[in-house]
Amino acid sequence: MKQSAFNGLCCLLLALTLGCSGSQIANEGQLGPGFKLESLDGTWVSSDSFKGDALVLNFWATWCGPCLREIPELKTLAAESNAQIVGIALDKNGAKAVKPFVERHGINYTILLGNDEVFQEFDGFGIPHTVVLDASYRVVKMYRGAVTREALEKDLRSIAQGI
Repeated sequence: MKQSAFNGLCCLLLALTLGCSGSQIANEGQLGPGFKLESLDGTWVSSDSFKGDALVLNFWATWCGPCLREIPELKTLAAESNAQIVGIALDKNGAKAVKPFVERHGINYTILLGNDEVFQEFDGFGIPHTVVLDASYRVVKMYRGAVTREALEKDLRSIAQGI
C-alpha cells in the first residue's frame, strides 16, 4: 500500500472513531461540553441554563444497582446544598421508564433524558458517572462508579472557597 493511501485510510479510521460532531471530550479543568436535553415534562433544557451555580451531573439509569444506591445521597445533597443537582437518565425507553421511577422514588432534583452522545462527551463509559462543575461550567471532578454525598460536599466546598 502506498504511503498516501495508508495515511488517507488512517485519517478515515480516526474520523470514524471520533465521530463527525467535532465535539471534544470533557476533561478536568476544561469547560464542560454543551448539551440540550429533554426534561420529564417535555421541555428542552440547555446546559447554558446551569451556568452561574456549581453543578453536579449524575449519569444513571433505572436498572443500575449502584445508581439506585446513590439516589438517597443525591436527594439529601439537593435538599441541603446550593448546588444544582441534575440526573441524566440513560434508559433506552426514555420518559416511559424514567418518569414513573422518579415519582415512585420521590426524586427532588432535575432529571433530564440523556443519550449516548452527551454521555460520551462527558467521558462516560459506565454508570453511574458523576461530573462536578463550577459556576463557570468548568469540570472540577469526575467520578466513575458510585460516589458519596460526603465526597460531593467536599468538592462543592472547594468550589465555594475558590480552591
